[in-house]
Amino acid sequence: MAEMILRPATRADTEAVTGLVAQAFSIYTPKIGKPPAPVFYDYGSLIETGLVSVACDGAALMGIVYLYDQDDGTAMLDVLAVAEAAQGRGVARQLIARAEDQAREMGARALMVYTNAVMDGPLVIYPKLGFAETHRGESDGYQRVHFRKEL
Repeated sequence: MAEMILRPATRADTEAVTGLVAQAFSIYTPKIGKPPAPVFYDYGSLIETGLVSVACDGAALMGIVYLYDQDDGTAMLDVLAVAEAAQGRGVARQLIARAEDQAREMGARALMVYTNAVMDGPLVIYPKLGFAETHRGESDGYQRVHFRKEL
């Protein structure tokens, strides 16, 4: 097992990133009744922004994180996905730490994230990593739980 490396995603990662997100979120489709929103994103375009980072173990993609500046002093952690084979290895924790660093570089004072109300994994991990639930509500046809972490 090679050491985990965090790096910006490149165009060459597009297919692997798209596949990893589809795999990571597929377990929630039956609970939600439709695929989660990140499954529909154009990762080729998002990678071009320079705001998608990946965690790799040798050539294997272990996880991805995507965030963007909301122009209000906060950054939105929009996608966090970890490959099933990499779960339990601290990948999410390291990707979120990278997102926090990127958010600070953007000038953000807080990092925001939301997840679907039936996604039990994220509902557990975000509070463990210092995020506080701010509210719940429907958005774009999904029931979402919103979190915030001061930076």
